[in-house]
Amino acid sequence: MTSKYRPKMQINLGRVMADQGGLNLYAQISEAITATTTNRTLGAAPFAGSVKNIWISVGASGKDDAQTLSIEANVKINGTDCLLTKPMIAHVSGETSQQKTTYNSLDTGITEAVLDTSACTFNAGDVFTYGFEIVRTPSPTTEIQAPCLVVELLPAK
Repeated sequence: MTSKYRPKMQINLGRVMADQGGLNLYAQISEAITATTTNRTLGAAPFAGSVKNIWISVGASGKDDAQTLSIEANVKINGTDCLLTKPMIAHVSGETSQQKTTYNSLDTGITEAVLDTSACTFNAGDVFTYGFEIVRTPSPTTEIQAPCLVVELLPAK
């Protein structure tokens, strides 16, 4: 005789997300970015928790060997900055325009984000906004292309 009883599995989704890296909020622009953007909505938090990391990548870093060319990101939770140091990608004179990321600082011209731990917690429903700040001349040799922003979230324990 076979039993029809099956034990029920209980999954702690918050714990699984924390173990697997949480949930991310994303923003991307699929073309050249030539001007600073501010107060763009990134999304609402689906749970209470904290920001684990913030990083940016670009499809092409742009090129201007004569002047400064850089992109940095700012992230706010309900209008409050959550970064002490903003992630930034800056063109390095002599380099070609190339894909770069602030996920780690192994490349040149990279500044990794430093989180303001006193401002990185959030509740379900809190709104995240972002902006990209561009420093450039009127006509760099090559524009910065395809900037992407990733905000890694962890659920509260």
